[in-house]
Amino acid sequence: MSLSRVITDEFRERVTQDHGDVDVDFSIMALGANFWPLGAPGGGFNIPAEITPLYDRFSEYYRRRHPGKNLVWLWDHSQNELRTNYLDREYTLITSSYQMAILLQYNDRDTSTLDELVIATAIDKYVVMWVLAGLVKDKILIKKAKNRYELNLGNFFLHPHDNSTEPRHRFQVE
Repeated sequence: MSLSRVITDEFRERVTQDHGDVDVDFSIMALGANFWPLGAPGGGFNIPAEITPLYDRFSEYYRRRHPGKNLVWLWDHSQNELRTNYLDREYTLITSSYQMAILLQYNDRDTSTLDELVIATAIDKYVVMWVLAGLVKDKILIKKAKNRYELNLGNFFLHPHDNSTEPRHRFQVE
């Protein structure tokens, strides 16, 4: 665990030197496969564009620092913070990577179908259905039809922006 802190701190310092301030706060836990019996998740995962630059930088940094070691990302074990930018009041949502990938799809539209979300995220259809069920239960999304899900602009949040010239909803990775 202390190695993870060292890697995270060194990487932050490196990114700040090379690219200035990083707009996404992060913490990496590098776990040795011999000590942690965690395997790579089955199925796919399209890394959201919002975190791709940081993902690429860290992957390259890790390969250079630890040549010959294989880096496996455990997206199904990760945690993310998303900040809402479309309301009178700001909310921070603690999400899994799968929830994050699905919610970020709503930056461009209010409604998505199950199939659109599966294609956009490359997450297994049954996992997407499970994630959507949780987001509907938490009233972040509304199930409008059999396989259509809409961002909840009224019941979950207190005061949605209606007079803003900016997009009505945005999720930002913290």
